[in-house]
Amino acid sequence: MAAEPTSDPHGDPEKDASGIPDAPAGNRTFDASAADDGSSRPLHDLPDVNFWDVLYGRRSIRKFEDRPVDRALIEQVMHAGIWAPSSCNYQMWDLVAVTDPGINGQLAALSTQMANAPVNVIISYGRDFSEEAWANIQSASALIQNMSLAAHALGLGTFWITQTGGAEKVREAVGLPYDRIVIAVLALGWPKVIPKRGPKRRPLDQVTHFEHYAGRPIPSSTNPSDWDADLLAIYQRARVLNGLRHNKPRAWEQRALVDALDALLPDGKEKPAEGEARQRWLDVLPCTGILTAKLGTIRKGFAFDVVERSLEVAEFCANRVSPRGQALAWPTSTDTDAAETFPAPTPDTYDVVSCFFRLEGLRPEHRADLVRAMASWLKPGGRLLLGYVNARSFHGLTEALRARGSGPKGVEYVLSPDPNIGPFEALTPKSVDSLLQEAGGTVEARFRAQAAPAPEEVDFRTRNMQGLSGKAIRTAASVARMADKIPALSQGRSRFQFLCIRFP
Repeated sequence: MAAEPTSDPHGDPEKDASGIPDAPAGNRTFDASAADDGSSRPLHDLPDVNFWDVLYGRRSIRKFEDRPVDRALIEQVMHAGIWAPSSCNYQMWDLVAVTDPGINGQLAALSTQMANAPVNVIISYGRDFSEEAWANIQSASALIQNMSLAAHALGLGTFWITQTGGAEKVREAVGLPYDRIVIAVLALGWPKVIPKRGPKRRPLDQVTHFEHYAGRPIPSSTNPSDWDADLLAIYQRARVLNGLRHNKPRAWEQRALVDALDALLPDGKEKPAEGEARQRWLDVLPCTGILTAKLGTIRKGFAFDVVERSLEVAEFCANRVSPRGQALAWPTSTDTDAAETFPAPTPDTYDVVSCFFRLEGLRPEHRADLVRAMASWLKPGGRLLLGYVNARSFHGLTEALRARGSGPKGVEYVLSPDPNIGPFEALTPKSVDSLLQEAGGTVEARFRAQAAPAPEEVDFRTRNMQGLSGKAIRTAASVARMADKIPALSQGRSRFQFLCIRFP
């Protein structure tokens, strides 16, 4: 008979007299019925899996099969959760597993993220327990991590949901009392699509320290002046390479780009005839490469290269066009070895150089450097296509409302077009024209788009808003779109500004 378990004040799994945790091992039935609270019971046979395989193999699943999950499996996942450590070992969590389509429909109406899996597990914690240092959230997070690993070991998939459309509304939907706060929701089901490889991680030596912090923190500020160039490169590398989240194009932004190209650069839509060379196009700091991929599909007469801050991001973007482009560096690396494998663009090489919504992420003193560099990369007679967000448009008001609202803050949520991940500062047309004049550029043509937000953008921004707030915003946007029909208003107030520039 097992020794009487002892309580660990830090909430670690209970141990017998030998000090070995009473936990599952190998392919056997784990009998936790001896726990001192009497609430546990034997579970089904556990899979014979290696801990490290589970740890490194787990993926966030965004698409699930449309089939139910057996209740015993759901319970086994939750059982793994409650063996997580909790603050003072209070274990003040309550879990509600929702499989009923009607209730899940209510949850999906609050947030589309809760519409993907057959099971939504609502994780709550005692409202007034362990609030110091957010120990309540830490405890619930440990539980969620345990559940996520257990689900993966059982062949299931999970998605950790924090954008719930209102924690209090979720609490009410599943009947949790007021003294429970909803921490998060864990979507659970059979994976429909499993990523083959996990997202790349920031190198260990960049995030770990011994005895004393010896690094430089990545800012949370949305102001480009607060960012050093190398920290921005590190941040963007981590964000771009972390999965599919940043590879989803937004229709209203791509439509603006297509319309701008039709007006400013209508040639090059067809593949060249056999034996004819493609013209060369350099896309500058494309970040996620979303617009680069679009360019490759609508201007087949060009061969595309990309220039980025880091090798991996440049290669990621270069792989999004066919034929595959060359990955290049800006600013030029001072490391001899890196420069040999990651060259800078060659001067006087490109028929077209494009830079869409990237000046806004640079420090003011670096914008002129980039404009001069782009001018040098053009062939004589080549064209620079520049796109930027107008600070005199509705963008500024929208960003101000976002920053002052009750939603999440910081650089992760700054309002910006698709290619941008990082700090962002909309520009005035006067400041951009001054940059181009100083570099010797002449604006040959302009194209402006969206004096008011497009209907699908409004729907996207208000998708989780309930009641009068969302309706009021949609009504105001509908009225504002009338400005697009008045040239005098739309030209100076349009959010997207595109320029075609030539240099001597």
